[in-house]
Amino acid sequence: MKNSQHFFLVGASLFFFWIIGGFNPYLSWEHRLFKIVVVGTFATVAWILKNSKKHQQRKVGLLVVLLLAAGVAYAEPFASDFIFGHHHHHF
Repeated sequence: MKNSQHFFLVGASLFFFWIIGGFNPYLSWEHRLFKIVVVGTFATVAWILKNSKKHQQRKVGLLVVLLLAAGVAYAEPFASDFIFGHHHHHF
């Protein structure tokens, strides 16, 4: 059961990476790297909040990470365009 936490975190990270279009074969390496950094950041924040000693942080951690992830998934094309200067279309 100890490894199930790691499995869940990796599975959730891959799922979020898929949702924001990270597995699209037509992405440039800059866009893919940006998406990997975003997913890695959220996975790290989720891991820190989940393993916190404070009960309130553990309780609210999932909600905070989900809200931040939803905001980033919405704003990701605009951020990529701003950082890398490429125009990316979502269909």
